[in-house]
Amino acid sequence: MMRSRYLRNFAATLALLAAIVIGRPLLATPPGKSIRTGLWVTQKLPLNQRDNEELESQLRENHNLSGVCLHIPWDEIEKVAGQPNFDAIDKTVAIFRRSGVKYQLCFKPGAFTPPFVFSDGAKAFETEVRNPHRADFGSRIRIPVPWDPTYEASFSRTIERLGDRYANDPLCVSVVLTCANFMSAEMHLPKDRSEITRWRALGDYGSELLGVYKKFTDLWASAFPKQEISLHISKVLDLPPSFQEKIIDYGLSRYPERFSIQSCQLTGRKEDTGQMTYDLVQEYRDRAHHGFQSLAGLNGSDGRMGSPEMAALNLVHAKAEYWELWHGDGFSVSTSTEAARAWQEAKDLGYDAYKKKLMAAGKYR
Repeated sequence: MMRSRYLRNFAATLALLAAIVIGRPLLATPPGKSIRTGLWVTQKLPLNQRDNEELESQLRENHNLSGVCLHIPWDEIEKVAGQPNFDAIDKTVAIFRRSGVKYQLCFKPGAFTPPFVFSDGAKAFETEVRNPHRADFGSRIRIPVPWDPTYEASFSRTIERLGDRYANDPLCVSVVLTCANFMSAEMHLPKDRSEITRWRALGDYGSELLGVYKKFTDLWASAFPKQEISLHISKVLDLPPSFQEKIIDYGLSRYPERFSIQSCQLTGRKEDTGQMTYDLVQEYRDRAHHGFQSLAGLNGSDGRMGSPEMAALNLVHAKAEYWELWHGDGFSVSTSTEAARAWQEAKDLGYDAYKKKLMAAGKYR
């Protein structure tokens, strides 16, 4: 116990010295109160009346949730350049308002970029769907080169229109910092060996991508001046973690009270220490608002996501402010209740005591 406390104190001292050397803010806690707390659920944009009715019913039946992360494919709302159709979002937001539920807008480009962007001259990067859990696994797709000016102009214009329409809604408390994406809102880009070679042929992609993220950090923050700006951190091509750190440092320097980082790779299989995104959250946990997402179902027979108890241990270790549950778990009253109870118990006991309890019960992995 004494040795582990000494190691933690020594690590904290090293972090403090590093912060002084590189000029990062030395905050005991993120400035301002937490923007998002509790359990949130991921939700695809409903595109028909049946899906809307199902969503409203689910929100009415489950009181464990603090909010909904609404995932919006760009190509679903803008078929013609400069003419976005917000009807589907409006109908969904009306449900949130009737339910009194907070929401986040996750507006996704990448593989969901409308065809007109490429027709207008944006340079495409062609690849294929790599996730074996997706129904379209192996399909050929294309994404825009993130620093292409035609793409940037089109995406920027629509972000501004989104802000005009939803930024004044008090229930809209967060937006995801999307700009250079693949199949999700995370920072992923296609990165097998041949693809890295193709990225290199396009120039200094590290510098180009850093410029893209700085530009869109400011754009999202301007379009949504009251909302959390949430960066979904992940590995980017073959760039080191210092690349993500530069973006996080920029966001914190500009919008310290509402810039947030999120790892979408929370597991309940084991302790997540040693995983790049988890370690980045740990590094910034006392300086940036932050939370986690479970990308699939807990307690699955395949063991892919593990248990709510181990997920809760990871949350408490990182001092998470919120937890995004996969759609199926979030709208399951039993699973979301189990997750909420595990997380509350972990918070009540603290990391060390909760870990000991899981070990004693044979639930630690």
